[in-house]
Amino acid sequence: MTIRRAVPDEGAALRVLIDAAYQAYRDAGIQLPDVTDGLEDEIVAGRVWVAELENGVGGVLNLSVEPPNAHLINVAVAPLARGQGVGGALIRFAIDMARASGCDALNLATHSDLADNIALYQHLGWQVVEAGAGKTLMTLTL
Repeated sequence: MTIRRAVPDEGAALRVLIDAAYQAYRDAGIQLPDVTDGLEDEIVAGRVWVAELENGVGGVLNLSVEPPNAHLINVAVAPLARGQGVGGALIRFAIDMARASGCDALNLATHSDLADNIALYQHLGWQVVEAGAGKTLMTLTL
């Protein structure tokens, strides 16, 4: 697996990947915001990374690094790439990027109904800062 910056002509394909990654939640009746809004602008700004597998892109990371904090905006894994360590690799990459940039913390917001995601982030050391109104804010001290 190689993690590299996304390029502008990948925007449409990455939107499809992200939508597919979140489809199971929508099928379960969870009302999610549009997490692909502004994706092309994020790519141009250099804040989108992809996990390249032998058979194509397996995941997407949207990361904003502005010391002293970084913000993990989105991590999405293609359904066919689940269970291959793509999500973990992208999260470790985000942590490494934030540390290398001199950030003190890596923050994220997730939907409060995504209990599995919240539990995963807590397992990885994130702390819940605020929960309510459909959103859970979390931070990882670096």
